[in-house]
Amino acid sequence: MPSFRRNAWASAAALLVSMISAQALAQDETSTESTDASSSATETSSETLSYIGLTGSYLDLDKKRFPKDGTGINAFYGRQIGGNWFWEAQLLTDVQETDVNGFTDFYRHAGGLDLVYSLNERRTWSPFLLLGIGGDYTDVVPDSDDKWAFFANAGLGLVSKPIGTYGLRFRAEARYVYDDYKSGNNDFRYSAGIEIPLSPYDRTPVAPVAPPAAEPVSVVRTETLADSDGDGVPDAGDKCPGTPQGMPVDGVGCGLSQVITLTGVNFDFNKASLTPDSRKILEEVALKVKHFADVPMELEGHTDSIGSDSYNQKLSDLRANSVREFLIEQGVPGDKLTAKGLGESHPVADNGTDAGRALNRRVELHIAGQQAAPSVPVDANGAPLEGAGAPAPAEAPAAETAPADAPAPAEEAAPVAADEAAPL
Repeated sequence: MPSFRRNAWASAAALLVSMISAQALAQDETSTESTDASSSATETSSETLSYIGLTGSYLDLDKKRFPKDGTGINAFYGRQIGGNWFWEAQLLTDVQETDVNGFTDFYRHAGGLDLVYSLNERRTWSPFLLLGIGGDYTDVVPDSDDKWAFFANAGLGLVSKPIGTYGLRFRAEARYVYDDYKSGNNDFRYSAGIEIPLSPYDRTPVAPVAPPAAEPVSVVRTETLADSDGDGVPDAGDKCPGTPQGMPVDGVGCGLSQVITLTGVNFDFNKASLTPDSRKILEEVALKVKHFADVPMELEGHTDSIGSDSYNQKLSDLRANSVREFLIEQGVPGDKLTAKGLGESHPVADNGTDAGRALNRRVELHIAGQQAAPSVPVDANGAPLEGAGAPAPAEAPAAETAPADAPAPAEEAAPVAADEAAPL
């Protein structure tokens, strides 16, 4: 019955599309529950791997069977028991057709449970061994010899490392299957297909481009010049005394503003919990900035463009606050340390490539700079220069007004010319 085979493969394709869609939807969901640092560490170390998958199969049937081969599809769900041990539940359908009128065709539907031992805990390329049992129902057409039967299988296989955005894996396997249908049969099943992870998998982060280092300030130091805050600028010319230890300064001793991308600070997939490696990096960061008690600092969380704007905004905010809580636990003053998420709005690389998206998934630490107190220029005698902010000189006192009853001063007589003198 060729139409049955076509319908079976059409159903398999629809099942594959639905599984990929469900996995993509699961990645877009975000957890709104916040956990403290200790519970996050426990969660990271005890994460249980799980996955679903779909394979197509070729059957090399027992020599006493007719037909001698067949095809099938197999859907399965797997979950880690502990370490390298997993269990898998499978549902499968076999088609054994002769494509000849008058000959018997067989359609077998089965379910089983396998115990799987996988190297590398399925973190990368992983060979595996399996052993399992199950039951099947054989539908015989046009005969009426339909029966339930027991089967057992053993096999080996290989799964690839995670590939692509969603961590898909390729899977290939070979199984020996004993089926006690009628007098018993010894078959071989060869399968190939894909696995889709339902839990976080290891990703290899691309190191973000480090920001250019601030140009060091060349300062002439002498043994006789005091430098109370140890910033390299003598107290006599230090406009910002008390600069925190380790903070880069400019030529007058004031701390420079900085933007530090926390390279290597990563998170579990679809979560805001820090990985153990991220905690080690943040411990070193905390040692450097915990002395900046009076300097405002802000953490900014950023994501790539995969997912909705609202999802990325929430996830970036959760991750920025997760870093803030950890730094405060390490002694960084919380009253000067704020956190906010900016989602996907500030990319530093192309979101169209895997490498670019990895650069955009980051947390930045913004450290505010210091400002020197304004000063008033003075001349050689220490007096403020005119127009340089010095106080205006006092107005001169007004001339005194003569009393109203005072006699008017006598007018000075004009000189008389010699030729105008009166005759004697």
